[in-house]
Formats: sequence, C-alpha cells, structure tokens
Amino acid sequence: MLDGTMTAVPRQRFGVADVRDVADAHIRAMTTPAAAGQRFLVLADGPTISWLILAQILRDRLGPLAGRVPTVEAPGSEPPDLVIHNERAKRGLGWQPRAAVTTIAETAESLRDLGLLAAAPG
Repeated sequence: MLDGTMTAVPRQRFGVADVRDVADAHIRAMTTPAAAGQRFLVLADGPTISWLILAQILRDRLGPLAGRVPTVEAPGSEPPDLVIHNERAKRGLGWQPRAAVTTIAETAESLRDLGLLAAAPG
C-alpha cells in the first residue's frame, strides 16, 4: 500500500492484532494455570476494519509518506462485518488489547523511523 503498487484496496474486513499484545497474551497464558489447554483470540476491540479504513489511517498519520496509498476500493459487493470475541482473553488472562488504529499507526511510524519508507514523489 505504501509503495504505490496497489491502486485499489480489496473489499475485505479483518481484525487487527498488535504483536506486542500477542506476546503479552502468550506470557499471561504461560503464567496463568487456568489457561492451560484453552485458546484465546487476541485481536483489538471494536468492529473489524477494512483496507480502506487502514489506508485512511496511514494517510492521516504519515502525511506525505502515505502519498501513494490507495484511496479507492476495488469493485464488488460490501463484505459482511465480522464478529470478534476476545472476552475470554480479557477475562481469563487479564489482558487488554491496544486499539486497532494505534497498532496500525505505530507500525507505520516505526517503519518510517527505521527509514524503511520511501518518500512519495513530489
């Protein structure tokens, strides 16, 4: 999305997981005896997002560095909303996820700070 090779984003909805939250949940699961043998969803709270929303977050947070991020969705029907239940992880592990917008923005900002994003042509 950031390098301009994607001209339109797919029509798809998905949940977002921050790798820091996944690591935190793993540690909590390893140190919580009642978690043995259970599975946990460790996705951000709230509704799922679309590629178009993700693209907007990138444009809002990166400014000119996101100048090549697509602004349109591919043709097709609107995908259904997904329902994500992360209550078991929150209740059983005492775990709290970051917001999806935080994960997306901080990931992009980290790429920028590491010098891994090329500037958009001016």
